[in-house]
Amino acid sequence: MKTPRHERTTDRARGWGAPGFTLIEVSLAVLVVGLGLLTVFSLFPSGLRSAEEGSADTKSGLCADTILNGMQGNAATITNWSDWCNPTRFTADVLSGLSLTTGTVTNWCFPAGGGGTNRYRLVIDTSDTNRYSAKLEVWSGMHGPLTYPAVFYTEFNYSRF
Repeated sequence: MKTPRHERTTDRARGWGAPGFTLIEVSLAVLVVGLGLLTVFSLFPSGLRSAEEGSADTKSGLCADTILNGMQGNAATITNWSDWCNPTRFTADVLSGLSLTTGTVTNWCFPAGGGGTNRYRLVIDTSDTNRYSAKLEVWSGMHGPLTYPAVFYTEFNYSRF
């Protein structure tokens, strides 16, 4: 048996319109996707900045490690007690071959010939005759404020060979 023509209903007759998406639905979908992508892309600058800071911290640590190990090695070669007890002579012996200066903020490149410049301040404390120490503050970059340095510290002990 056939259904009469007037009883047949179509999507148009029900008010649903033609099959597919409306312009409003497409606009909302584009908005949702756009907001999601905007959030993801906003993470990139902070990630790049963190990676750059991590790289600068690593270079500062390598610089300080190289310098302080060189100073430790130079201090270990002092076998004369009178050289050890003379702060001027001790400082000269410890810094020999390292081409460093104490007290002032100075630029240097690490590794030698490599890219990037660091600034440092080196303080050798010889006030306590039983224990000498060195504090090395390192700032990455050639310019900018001298705030929040990476601080490294070492002590020197007299050991006779």
